[in-house]
Amino acid sequence: MTRNYSGDILIVDDMPNNLRFLSTTLTEQGYKVRSVTEGLMALTVAQAAKPDLILLDIMMPNVDGYEVCQRLKANEQTCD
Repeated sequence: MTRNYSGDILIVDDMPNNLRFLSTTLTEQGYKVRSVTEGLMALTVAQAAKPDLILLDIMMPNVDGYEVCQRLKANEQTCD
């Protein structure tokens, strides 16, 4: 059975319970969901296959959400 997705969402959060809850909820609504637990991985994943939407936690260790957002906006592949 082929499933039509409503969109591709990347979730970035260092809390596994948050990722699990959001991923389950959005998948049940027909979205393709990818989840990562750290900012640097989010940058790699977003460049590999550009998501339609990124749900980005602000308070994360190492690279916080603000820096991830700045880096995404500064990159030609992910600035949109």
